[in-house]
Amino acid sequence: MPSTPNPRILLVDDHALFRTGLGMILREAFPGSTLLEAPTLADAMKVEAKPPLDLLLLDVHLPDANGLSLIQVLQDRFGPVPVLMVSGSDDASQVTQARDAGAVGYLSKAASGAQMVSTLRECLSGGQAFPFTDYVQAPAAMVLVARQDPVSPSERQLSILRLLGQGAPNKAIARQVGLSENDVRAEVSWLTEMLDATSRQQAYEAAVQRGWLAP
Repeated sequence: MPSTPNPRILLVDDHALFRTGLGMILREAFPGSTLLEAPTLADAMKVEAKPPLDLLLLDVHLPDANGLSLIQVLQDRFGPVPVLMVSGSDDASQVTQARDAGAVGYLSKAASGAQMVSTLRECLSGGQAFPFTDYVQAPAAMVLVARQDPVSPSERQLSILRLLGQGAPNKAIARQVGLSENDVRAEVSWLTEMLDATSRQQAYEAAVQRGWLAP
């Protein structure tokens, strides 16, 4: 369980679909939580600093700044709040940069709902949550290998993408993959965002183009 039962979390991310999906997950996993949202650094700096934040989720790529350079800036504004970096990329070099800059974790937007909740719990409890732990601590040659690994969707996410291509509604997808409708909405939001798609059909087509699915 997180160290505080009703965490106050600020999400700084310019992608509305991801913010919506995360909000659904937070309301289910942390019923008493408060999610504050800001699409840009400028908007984040206007957020009320009291009561204090328990966690700050920061997108690596913002319209008005590079998130990796903002950790100290935001901690100066909000106090020593732990910062969890969020990105659509699994590039190991970014993971290393985030860790070196003082972040407590790094979360890929391709993560499943369960992975996201686990990461949030760990960071809210005072821990750290970084992927590629072995790569980050290994020699440079191993880091280069990690950088070449593409984002890999889970089997469940692939199933959702196939069903999107068939035009299936969320209720039908939930029944077939064994998730709640809220979880399906969140997964679809993340997949659409990760694939730079503007519709469910485009997300399916992008997955085919990447070779994740057979046409």
